[in-house]
Amino acid sequence: MVCLKKNILKVVLFLVIGISSFEVNAQTVSTDILMAKGLESEDFLLLLIESAIKFSPLVKKGTAAVEVANASLKINKNAIYSGVAALSSYNYGTNYSAVNNPTGTVPGANSFTTSQTGFYNVGVGVQLSLINILNRKHTIKAGQAQINSALAEQENINLTIKQEVIGRFQALKLAKKILTLSNSNLQSVESSYIMAEKRFAQNQIGIDEQSKVLESYNKAKIEYETSLNTFQTAFMQLEAFVGVNLSTLLQQIK
Repeated sequence: MVCLKKNILKVVLFLVIGISSFEVNAQTVSTDILMAKGLESEDFLLLLIESAIKFSPLVKKGTAAVEVANASLKINKNAIYSGVAALSSYNYGTNYSAVNNPTGTVPGANSFTTSQTGFYNVGVGVQLSLINILNRKHTIKAGQAQINSALAEQENINLTIKQEVIGRFQALKLAKKILTLSNSNLQSVESSYIMAEKRFAQNQIGIDEQSKVLESYNKAKIEYETSLNTFQTAFMQLEAFVGVNLSTLLQQIK
């Protein structure tokens, strides 16, 4: 009965470990398939460029420069109104007014009347410097030029980011192909090494031939590790540049 329980426990552990390994391998295969598909997809490249532009601090700086230029232009346009002011005053005293008086000393002539009253004066005053008036057109033109310059710089930044993403994308693509070739070569050399070890143990080959196979095997391992490091570096640099996990973008590819 105890042996039976032990055997059942072993089977359960084997199934759990087997399923977990299968899930990890499935995820790895799925990621590899998505990566291979993404590196051949123009949609993936466009997603990378779009993400990089949204994430880039340079783009945010360029956007802020455009906003500052627009605000400056509005300030320059409104500066002329600083010389306009509303004026008002209140006065009290004799107010002269003319009235029609046909019975007066001079027939048909108006007569004047006086009265003590208070009255308001309201008006608009304008005080503008001649130099400000003459320069307003040029000031506005200069402000518009600053906006155009900021917009052009923003386009230049976007273009620079696009070119940078393309370069990094191509570097990742090349690194993936070299890694695949290195892996294939390593497997081939490893098979030859295992076979050579068996033949050497059976005295079918000499030490010189076995050493050459071992040297080729070590060289293949170094090349594989180098290509793997290059691929990982290119992957992480591209991921850092676009500001988002590449796996997230890969999931969006149809």
